[in-house]
Amino acid sequence: MHKSIRTRSIHFIASTSVLALLAGPALAQERQEDQLDEIVVTGQARAVQQAIAAKRETFQVSDGVSSDDIGRLPDHNTAAALRRIPGVSVQEDQGEPRFPVLRGLPSTYNRTTIDGAVVASVGNGDRTVPLDIVPSTLARRLEVVKTVTPDMDANAIGGTINILSRSAIDEGRPFFAGTAALGFYEQSGDQRDEQQSGRANFTAGTVFGDTDQFGVVLSASYYLRDSDIPQVEVASPSYREYTAAGAPANFGTGNGILVPIQRRLFYYNNNRERIGGRIAFEWRPFDGLTLVAAGLYNAMKDDEERIESRYEQVGAVTAQTDTTGTFASGRNILGLGRFQIDRSVWAGTLGADWDLSDTLTWTGDFVYSGAELDNPESTEEFRTSDAFGFRYDTSGFFPRFDAINPAALGVAGNYNFTNRSELLRSSQEDIYEARSDLAFRTDALGDRLDLKVGGVIRSTERVFDQNTGSFSQQAGLNYTLAPVAQPGPTPLVQGIYPFGLRIDSAAAEAFFQANRARFNGTFNTLSADYEVTEDVYAAFAQATLGLGTLTLVGGVRYEATEVESQSVRINGATITPISAEGDYDHWLPSLHATWEIGEDLIVRGAWTNTIGRPNFSSITAREQINLTGTVPSLSRGNPNLQPRESEGFDLSVEWYIPRGVLAAGVFSKDIENEIFSLNTVEQLDLGLGRGVETVNVSQPTNAETATIQGLELSYQQSLFFLPGWLDGFGVGANATFLDTEFRFRTAAGVRTTGFVLQPDQTYNAQVYYQRGPFEGRVSYNYIGRFLEGANASQPAADQYWKSRGTFDAQVSWRFNDAVTVFAEAENLTDEGRREVTGPNADLLQESAEYGRVLWIGVSGRF
Repeated sequence: MHKSIRTRSIHFIASTSVLALLAGPALAQERQEDQLDEIVVTGQARAVQQAIAAKRETFQVSDGVSSDDIGRLPDHNTAAALRRIPGVSVQEDQGEPRFPVLRGLPSTYNRTTIDGAVVASVGNGDRTVPLDIVPSTLARRLEVVKTVTPDMDANAIGGTINILSRSAIDEGRPFFAGTAALGFYEQSGDQRDEQQSGRANFTAGTVFGDTDQFGVVLSASYYLRDSDIPQVEVASPSYREYTAAGAPANFGTGNGILVPIQRRLFYYNNNRERIGGRIAFEWRPFDGLTLVAAGLYNAMKDDEERIESRYEQVGAVTAQTDTTGTFASGRNILGLGRFQIDRSVWAGTLGADWDLSDTLTWTGDFVYSGAELDNPESTEEFRTSDAFGFRYDTSGFFPRFDAINPAALGVAGNYNFTNRSELLRSSQEDIYEARSDLAFRTDALGDRLDLKVGGVIRSTERVFDQNTGSFSQQAGLNYTLAPVAQPGPTPLVQGIYPFGLRIDSAAAEAFFQANRARFNGTFNTLSADYEVTEDVYAAFAQATLGLGTLTLVGGVRYEATEVESQSVRINGATITPISAEGDYDHWLPSLHATWEIGEDLIVRGAWTNTIGRPNFSSITAREQINLTGTVPSLSRGNPNLQPRESEGFDLSVEWYIPRGVLAAGVFSKDIENEIFSLNTVEQLDLGLGRGVETVNVSQPTNAETATIQGLELSYQQSLFFLPGWLDGFGVGANATFLDTEFRFRTAAGVRTTGFVLQPDQTYNAQVYYQRGPFEGRVSYNYIGRFLEGANASQPAADQYWKSRGTFDAQVSWRFNDAVTVFAEAENLTDEGRREVTGPNADLLQESAEYGRVLWIGVSGRF
């Protein structure tokens, strides 16, 4: 069997167990010597330690990025670093990458591991691991495995993201690497007091003992970001038509002239603080046995204040043209939202790797991982009467609403208190997992035959609790904006819209607490609560056969899943406990093949079968109410959901050119029971004492069919062949093209759309230069347009994100082998986010501006 095929196989198995800790610096150093480049494309593993190669083998299609390359670009969390990998796009939150999307599948159906160990998810109800909580500096290497083998968890339709950390024993000497930097956000301090953004991190390790049989690695990180984000949007559904008489009508039932329902201005102040750490102990009592104990903790506090100024139409329109009209009745609404999200993830691992003989290896580990979410929120709203009419103009992309009497909108006494809502949301997940694998190697057939069997037992418990309160003023209070008013931010939103008055957060909170007895409160403590227990029992058998330049890996995995859930259903004053039980099992065969045509050309293929379990909140009968918008929303569960089932095919060709690689791959996935959220508008009584009202209802359901076809292209090379000083240049580029389709049934019939949250095209490109102590790098990341949400009752109200491309850069100067100073710039072209809607998907839905960011810092290592 050719060495390069063997080392690729061993590298993968190391990355899917706790023993990946042992593959660390030696692997990175050998890879650097072989490739002279730190980005590993299409699953390359040029050299893996012989000891690890003797223990475990398998095969995969994967991509990755190493720690050195992460450090050369301004990627401060793991999700940001992953977006530079072919086939990976990232779902953002307030301008910061958070959830990776692999080959068209959202993050809730992709497995996330750290050193092969399962990581608990933290959220309101999904299975996502928000990777903005994990600092990129934790990783020695990030891997995205796209074709799972039988020894991997099957809940990975898109793939598995594995975060590999460093090993002290493999380093074999003391080491230290640290960074400190200050950040300067172009938009900061307009809404609340500005805080200085900054970050600091280090990783240190050493070995000790008579024969250096002990090793310890300690990592810690801190990150603080303070930024303001101005945003303009319209409601959802966002536009309506009017009859010839000027009366409002839904899409397709009026005169065809679309008018925004609202013009909403927001200012978000995001103060995000992250802290994390990891410690790992290794003990190699004798050759052939390695024991590992590791623990990590990462936490993020997101303190967000959102102020709102909303102008909305009331009643009929007059003097209407194709782009203009007048509403004699209208109102202005001022809102305030205080949102705090505290998220934490922790994990502990005990693992062992034991060579029982020259041909037999046992690996086992026990993992506990937990995650916790605390999400208190409060909102307040003041509004004028309906006597504040306006004229609108939709001739530009950003609609204008010009008040007939603008001076009156600046009088605080014209705004009356309407409501205050309070919400306390919390969630905790605990995962206990035990794994055991036994591998046997022989040369009974061909060049090599490896047999591997193993099993997994995993128990997961998710508990979610939500309490809501809605407050209205009692008769005689006559609470207006006057005692809690202050001027809003002075910059014009989009250079067009003045913000006007805003609610003073501290003054409004003090007024409410001082007068709490003068408000009527309605409370709901049960509607969204649920508890889910999920037990998974898995076993697999796998064989790897080497036949000259051909390697075959095949086998089957069996997974049985048992689920129990408890929740409640509320209808008015009636509370009904709901319990549900279910189970399902799957036989999941797979076959992988690698043909090394020559020293520099490799062809790979794979046939895989995977599943995607429903979100925890989706499979309960709970009903979750959200009152923060103009129209309340109700999210319902669906205990009858079935897991996704996917069959995938992959074929790739890789050509290893001098100090570089060219690669092309195609893949296809057919998915049954695709899961999506069906959105409808209904007239409901939410049991809050407000009677029947319009409610946006969202409920998960299984689609009829779903397919994904894709093409991935990548190239990278160190341009060493250029003459003179030009040989310091290097380039890299990758592109992914997807054709996605899924069909789902609505009350109006069957609809066909592309995948939600998945762009059809993503690109990455970078040019770097290194000469002596100087290094510079510029990168470009492009995400094409994608569907954010499908509206079942009004397809013309579907929402899309427009395409977005960003440039980042870094320059550094190395004073000596230990100290380097650097400067980083993010979003150099000041690219924002735009969402669109309408029959032609060209009308404003949302537009947010993020601004540019500059970081200046110093790093040291030895």
